[in-house]
Amino acid sequence: MPSFSEKTGPPAKSREAPAWIQSLFAALFWLAGAALLVFIALLIYRVIRRVQLPVVTESEPDWERIAAEKLAEAVDTGLAAIDSGRATDAVIACWVALEQAAASAGVAREASETPAEFTVRVLGVGGISEPHLIRLGELYREARYSTHGSSEDSRAEARAALLRLRDDLAAAQADQRVGAVAAPSDGGEVRG
Repeated sequence: MPSFSEKTGPPAKSREAPAWIQSLFAALFWLAGAALLVFIALLIYRVIRRVQLPVVTESEPDWERIAAEKLAEAVDTGLAAIDSGRATDAVIACWVALEQAAASAGVAREASETPAEFTVRVLGVGGISEPHLIRLGELYREARYSTHGSSEDSRAEARAALLRLRDDLAAAQADQRVGAVAAPSDGGEVRG
């Protein structure tokens, strides 16, 4: 009879599961993993389907009309404020009226835009008013952040820019009215 030491004990018999059971457990493991992935994918699909993204329309004709109306109101407000008080306060009041008009036009400000860039983008109707708006923004920053404030020349330049904006808006609105009257109303056909 073989002798065993107390420390090692009898040789252990290893009971290994049959190969078909190991294959069955591996198949069940992979099947459960695949089912979990399908479940997660379906969950993500359902969440995405429920999210309502805002619809952006590129050619919204009312947007420019609203911006033009807001710009006209801001120009009138600026012209009313330009001759009152100190030149610095008048120039600041003109630009603040423009910023408020841009904010009330119903257009979202991009995260990367400064208030001045936003104002020029929204109120720069058809590109005609952008140079005047940019100059008014420069006069505003000088009035607001310089140590010397604005001079009467800056007030006169701001008034001139506002008057040019008003004239440009009037000319653009007249062009739109002429274009609307000249366009045939029966689908583009002109009958003789």
